[in-house]
Amino acid sequence: MRPLRRKIPSGLRFHLARNVLAYQIIAIALGLFITLGVIAAVVWYMMLQPQREAAGTSPLARASLLEFSDIDELSPLQRRQALNRILDNAITAHGGHFFVDRLLTVQKTGILTQDDRELHLHYAFKRPDRVRYRLEFDDRGSRFGYDGSRAWRQMFARGRLGAAQPLAEDDASGLVLTSELAVPAVLFFEEAQYMSLAGIDEVEGHSCFVVEYTGPLRASQRFYIDRESFVLRQRTRQARLRGEDDTLVQVVFSDFRSIDGVDFPYRETVIFDGEVQTVFEIDEYIINPGILDEYFEMPGES
Repeated sequence: MRPLRRKIPSGLRFHLARNVLAYQIIAIALGLFITLGVIAAVVWYMMLQPQREAAGTSPLARASLLEFSDIDELSPLQRRQALNRILDNAITAHGGHFFVDRLLTVQKTGILTQDDRELHLHYAFKRPDRVRYRLEFDDRGSRFGYDGSRAWRQMFARGRLGAAQPLAEDDASGLVLTSELAVPAVLFFEEAQYMSLAGIDEVEGHSCFVVEYTGPLRASQRFYIDRESFVLRQRTRQARLRGEDDTLVQVVFSDFRSIDGVDFPYRETVIFDGEVQTVFEIDEYIINPGILDEYFEMPGES
């Protein structure tokens, strides 16, 4: 101890000796201040934790927000937070906001099986709801179109086209339904204000989040989003077909394959009230081909 004291100037030793009590008081006060600060921080965190969990902003809530088994487990705030995360993940799984914002047109070609008969199908969609498709069997078939307000049909056989005819309201209902179900689901996902979390269900063995759309522009629909991959497994809606009672229409998507890092379904199965109507095996997708609006109008009027 003596060697140490020799290193301290005598004037400073005298100052410390005279003011030791003051320094002790300062040290005690500083310790109390730090202790009270820590206690206040812990109390503040604990008081805010319920709100953070309800809003889904706490680290624990973020980690477990999508692990629920029943939506009744979630508060209203948690449901909204979970829905936003599901939709964001679904958009990412379908190419991301950059891809969705620039998705204008889609073409699909493949084989449509209906009543054990195979038909070649060429399908085109243009935002917001225009649709046209051509069905061929041997050397004959038909072309259908919907320009956003009116549906039409045109028959052809042996290389000759018949006159295009507008479809009556009942006959057009199926085509209009097709156009509504052709609108890519990701365009709905960006309208989160019209979406709600409806529950959890299974589609072909895959656990899915069920998200419902009830917006002003399109028919109400439900989307079944895979809980692991966040790809769309199914979409459903109620529809009146040919004046009949409401029919539950389901479109099930499967056989996903990657195109430039984005998963696309290569099989679409259409089901009416539990009975399979058609199976579309897709051979090729073309994203954003240049298609004029006139392509969807009834031939002979442009």
